[in-house]
Amino acid sequence: MNSIRKNSAVTLLVLAGMTFGSTAVIANTAMTQPASSTATGKAAPLSAREAQIQQADVLARNGRKAMSYIVAARQLLSEQHEKEARQYLEQARDLLTKLKSEVSAKKGNTSGLLPIYSQLGISKEVEITEQLKQKLETTHLDVVRGKHKKVVETLKNVGVELQYSFVDLPVAATLGKVESALKSLSEKNTKQASKALAEAEAELIHDSIVINAVNENPAG
Repeated sequence: MNSIRKNSAVTLLVLAGMTFGSTAVIANTAMTQPASSTATGKAAPLSAREAQIQQADVLARNGRKAMSYIVAARQLLSEQHEKEARQYLEQARDLLTKLKSEVSAKKGNTSGLLPIYSQLGISKEVEITEQLKQKLETTHLDVVRGKHKKVVETLKNVGVELQYSFVDLPVAATLGKVESALKSLSEKNTKQASKALAEAEAELIHDSIVINAVNENPAG
């Protein structure tokens, strides 16, 4: 799918950028600001919604960390550093094992997918008003929960051209690839281990959806 034209240098980010990608992303304070402080200087208690978002953010960070270990291990194997690669894969396995139980325990998550990256891009011509930020903020919880269809339907009602991009991690499948790679390494089969890691990277689910697209060259 084509990228949104003339993306603004300012992007509204819902989750932090992936640790292993080359795409630069900028956090939007309206979506990531910490809980407000009380008069005593202590942080005010999080609302239920804020707590859910915070919990999802922790899971996403761990998912990105696991993938960064996988990418690093694959690179190390290509340079014949098997011992170091194994250490990274063991860390990835531990993270993914914990994530698998946490993702499976989430109510309504039958897909076993973990959203690890989400971004909203806004056309350069669009003025980012406070009202627009508030409208986009309403999608935040659905984004971190990976309810992409619901997010898209909500964003259609915002009335401006947007690009919604996301990456989901199939936790159980990725864990299986890591375990397979570790087994191959124990058998001194680095080629098969590298193949399993390449498959783990390839199985990430990427999508980028242009919403409320404006035709640059309308007929007539």
